[in-house]
Amino acid sequence: MGCMPTEDAEFHDAIKEVFRRYPEAQGKYALSGLDLENEMKIDFDEKAGVSRIEGDKIITEFKDRKSVIRMRLCLKWNFDYTECLHWKEEPEQEGGIGCLRPKGPPVNAS
Repeated sequence: MGCMPTEDAEFHDAIKEVFRRYPEAQGKYALSGLDLENEMKIDFDEKAGVSRIEGDKIITEFKDRKSVIRMRLCLKWNFDYTECLHWKEEPEQEGGIGCLRPKGPPVNAS
């Protein structure tokens, strides 16, 4: 097992509590840091990650936001669900390229 994060301990404890409250989400979601993206100096205002599956690999490329049109599933949202940071690429479809976007961010029912 890898090392648990030591920074932002209060934040990580709060996330663990959310997963305890919603156990059905444990197999659907995971907390992901942006360490690699920060190391690459990705500017998410200008770029979006686009991923595809090739065999047993997940390939992610960072493309200009304005050119990203063949996406269907947002994989990573920013902290307040106002912008998608990382998309799953949609396969080519017969008759052209679809431009399917998610209906929107999750809605808080409070």
